[in-house]
Amino acid sequence: MGRPHKNRIELTKDERVQLERGCRAGDWKARKVLRARALLLADTNKKDKHMRDAEIAVQAGCSKSTVVNLRRRFQSERLGALEDQPRSGRPKIVDGRIEAQIIAIACSEAPEGRERWTLQLIADKLVTLVDELDNISYRTICNTLKKTNLSLG
Repeated sequence: MGRPHKNRIELTKDERVQLERGCRAGDWKARKVLRARALLLADTNKKDKHMRDAEIAVQAGCSKSTVVNLRRRFQSERLGALEDQPRSGRPKIVDGRIEAQIIAIACSEAPEGRERWTLQLIADKLVTLVDELDNISYRTICNTLKKTNLSLG
């Protein structure tokens, strides 16, 4: 039958009800529902047979390592284990406010002596308008405008 887990998941009645309701309601993101299903399947307080991590992973639609990591996080965070952890890496430079400024500049009249805005001109203008921005690459401007499907001609 295999050795018992050191990270046993024992849901309280309230937690179980909350997870079941969250899975059915349709308000949660897919990742959160997937984790909730895995927790419900791994619960040792349920009356059904106990399942191994591999079986839970197949039924929940995730990998075995996801189930193992979820068990470990559940021990310290309880239902907080359903939430995404912060991602590593460099934070994004362009947020919604800066994106709006980029679009506003691109849609405005070109500077004097120019027929249209270039990516570098937009980048330079943005640096002068936004105080917390020291510099921004013209490639970042290009990618932002590409995402918006902006057509100026």
